[in-house]
Amino acid sequence: MCLVKTPSVAATKIAAMDNSEAMQQADIEARLRQRRAGAAANVLTGQMGIPRSTASTNQMGKPA
Repeated sequence: MCLVKTPSVAATKIAAMDNSEAMQQADIEARLRQRRAGAAANVLTGQMGIPRSTASTNQMGKPA
């Protein structure tokens, strides 16, 4: 039986990317979610409530 030793090659090193761009994008997304949530809360709890069109009904979920 012939045993041939092959040289072991070290794994190539890959430079790690800086995570600052991902963190910045996550911060932007979080701010957008907060703004959307604030806008929805303003519509639901404001004096006008949910705006109605002329074809809508007084009961939520009821077909127009």
